[in-house]
Amino acid sequence: MADRLEFDRTNRVLGRHWRTLLIVGVVGAVLAAIFSGPTFIAPRYRSQAVVYPVNLNSYSIETRADQLLQLLASNSIRDSVINRFGLAALYKVDTTTAEGRAALYDIWNERVSIEKTRYESVDLEVTDENPVTARDMVLEVLHQTDLLARRLQRANSKELLTISENMLRETGRQLDSVEARMNALRATNGLLDYETQAKELTKGYMRAITDRGSSAQKEEIRGMLKSLEEKGGEFGRLAQLSKVLQRQYGNQQAVVQQQTMDLAKVLTYTDVVVKPEVPNKKIYPVRWLLVLVGTITAMLLCYVLLMFRERGLTRSAEKA
Repeated sequence: MADRLEFDRTNRVLGRHWRTLLIVGVVGAVLAAIFSGPTFIAPRYRSQAVVYPVNLNSYSIETRADQLLQLLASNSIRDSVINRFGLAALYKVDTTTAEGRAALYDIWNERVSIEKTRYESVDLEVTDENPVTARDMVLEVLHQTDLLARRLQRANSKELLTISENMLRETGRQLDSVEARMNALRATNGLLDYETQAKELTKGYMRAITDRGSSAQKEEIRGMLKSLEEKGGEFGRLAQLSKVLQRQYGNQQAVVQQQTMDLAKVLTYTDVVVKPEVPNKKIYPVRWLLVLVGTITAMLLCYVLLMFRERGLTRSAEKA
């Protein structure tokens, strides 16, 4: 019964005051249209880029898309873009205080969206009141990402190059030491090639005995054989070590040359699939939605006030 009375009261209010509700709705729509305009709410535009990671070295089990995502979310990139476009002044934020910097970073997180897609690419979106600025900020974030990835890889390549150069110098020092000792043996003992000399001297000694060579000739050959016996083993080992060190030195030279080339490379680390463009359509505010919500809110508020007024009149009539 109470529900029936309430329904009848609603019908009476709507029947008596439909013109008032209509006028309030029209006025609410007009005011919502005015206050949702660019004079009061600055429209925002969104520029987007979709990129694939390239030329990135994996540090762990993460995918290259994950690594690119981490690079794009770097605070150094954020700070570089903020300084490049003067966003603190543009958003009227005082960055001399910790609260101001936190507020600026919150605005950045609100307006810059970085997400990985299901296709292992990265979606970068920037929202701003100026459509050109939105596009330029996307381009700058990608540019700063290339610079950051290049700095990281060059720092890593520089460390490896330093290690390789030290190893190359050490191998060269060992090789010089071996060659110096071999030169000394060549000069003092006449050693050139252990195996060849051993064969030839043995043949010469046997011919001298068979052909009954002179004692001086035999003595000379015996002296050369004795010298070869005393220092030949050392000379042979040094010759083998020299060959090993020469191969090692050549391989290390190739590594140093490759790392030097890597250090000088200027690579890009993003393949842009969807290029950022100057947007021509705003994404905020959705004006028709604001007008609709404003109209409904105004009419609902008017209806509630009319219901209270009707209830008050009814009670006054009952008391009378």
